[in-house]
Amino acid sequence: MQMSADIEFYVRRERQERQLAERARDTDGRRVHLELARCYAQLIADAGEGNTRSDPA
Repeated sequence: MQMSADIEFYVRRERQERQLAERARDTDGRRVHLELARCYAQLIADAGEGNTRSDPA
């Protein structure tokens, strides 16, 4: 299954935010990056749900 450009972007950004969280020097920075990663993960999940729903007839 080919991913849409939006989902590819979300996946890339989630990965980047998790990497930034690992390199963050303080807990506030780490927390912010992890929250952003969580938001991107939710967008990915929501997009996946949209792809599996069938339209009511």
